[in-house]
Amino acid sequence: MRRVSALVGTQVGFKVGQLLSATILAVITILAVTGPAAADKRVALVIGNSIHERAPLLDEPAADARLLAETLTRLGFTLSGGAAQIDLGKQGFDRALAEFKGRIADADVALIYYAGYGLNLNGTNYLVPVDAAPTTAADLAAELRDLNAVLRELERSGSRQNVVILDAFRSNPFQARGIAGLAAGLAPSGVPARTVMAFSAQPGTVGQRGADGHGVFATALARALQQQDRRLIEVFNQTDLAVDRLTKAAQQPFVMLTMIDGGTEPSAAPSKPAPPVASRSSAATATTPAQPTESTAQDGRTPGLAVLYDEDPADPNGRRYSGSVTWRAETIKDAKSGLPARVIRADIDIPDRKLKVSLQLRRNDDPALPASHVAELTFKPAADFAGGGVNSVPGILMKGEEKARGAPLAGLSVKVTEGSFLVGLSNVETDRERNEQLLASREWFDIPVVYTNQRRGILAIAKGPSGDRAFADAFAAWDKPKAGK
Repeated sequence: MRRVSALVGTQVGFKVGQLLSATILAVITILAVTGPAAADKRVALVIGNSIHERAPLLDEPAADARLLAETLTRLGFTLSGGAAQIDLGKQGFDRALAEFKGRIADADVALIYYAGYGLNLNGTNYLVPVDAAPTTAADLAAELRDLNAVLRELERSGSRQNVVILDAFRSNPFQARGIAGLAAGLAPSGVPARTVMAFSAQPGTVGQRGADGHGVFATALARALQQQDRRLIEVFNQTDLAVDRLTKAAQQPFVMLTMIDGGTEPSAAPSKPAPPVASRSSAATATTPAQPTESTAQDGRTPGLAVLYDEDPADPNGRRYSGSVTWRAETIKDAKSGLPARVIRADIDIPDRKLKVSLQLRRNDDPALPASHVAELTFKPAADFAGGGVNSVPGILMKGEEKARGAPLAGLSVKVTEGSFLVGLSNVETDRERNEQLLASREWFDIPVVYTNQRRGILAIAKGPSGDRAFADAFAAWDKPKAGK
């Protein structure tokens, strides 16, 4: 997104349409007249929890989530998980968030919509999985999903615009359990940088159902999103006015935001230069990303995505577990020479399988080791990991896409310690050239594993744009003459 000179260091919370202070209004007006931005990449996670196992069922959230998912798809968003995520339990929540985290690694716009039960305890907000059954306050952290933990995943980008929409104002489904201090709905909370956070109702109130079977807020929001040439604040302002009118002021949405790069325009229409803005409600906007280009919309690289495929005796196709990977190039101190060395590092998380993995790839500068490059793999399974542990890693393969057959890198894999493996890549000139070509040109890593229980799996890791940058950075450093040569 295009940067602007004005920075807002203070979080601003207000009911849309409410008067702003002159100072804040002046800064927001500067942001509002910024011209259109380049094409962007948009990713949305849409969750609707209706059918609860130990709480009253809800009619609207699943239908509302599907409505918003359809609307966002028409606006150029890629849906994390491929569709609206319906009736997520605790593990499903973690899996969906892990995949979303991977997919937004290089996104320009990241949007979360959640419809379902929302609760707060002494200012800490919780989203409620469908299998939650807390009996005491001490159960909340394990049984529910802390909203702050979700928001923390949005804090790690310096340029991405985040949008969080919380349609979670319903009665407390666990009121009969007598958990002291647990209240219905969500309370205003801290907002990550470059984030617009919209609440469907005021704290202490309950969202209303419309005549169409959807929540009033979801219907109004979907209609506002479909209006052309509307920026986010204008969308939420229109939604607020519609909900206020339709419920006769019984439900009043509100918005909290931190503005640095500003808001976005969700319209799928090509962007136009923004005229000067006089309206206070529409003044809290800024850079207006255009509709994604065809090449961006069809980008199949799935940045930051990791997938674990496991054998399953009950399913000949095996099981697929989604997770995330974070790539970076960093400089470390070589353990033997003491000199700085550039390495590629990947941190992988497969939450539904309770497995974390780290991969470090470096050029080999030790003449005693007959390898051009060395890949170090460390597996960190949970104590109750289903495979028991990782017994061996036969090697590493490279492939162009997730479902393609991989080409093996020439080298030798050895087990160093429990859960730790070293793959040395061949230093024979023809092997080295082929390995480097595969590493540079192929988008996915395939790492076959054999578990302690003798079942097998394959860990597939996508580079994505952030991985591409890490590899370009490291290979540029490795092409330079070695120190002392």
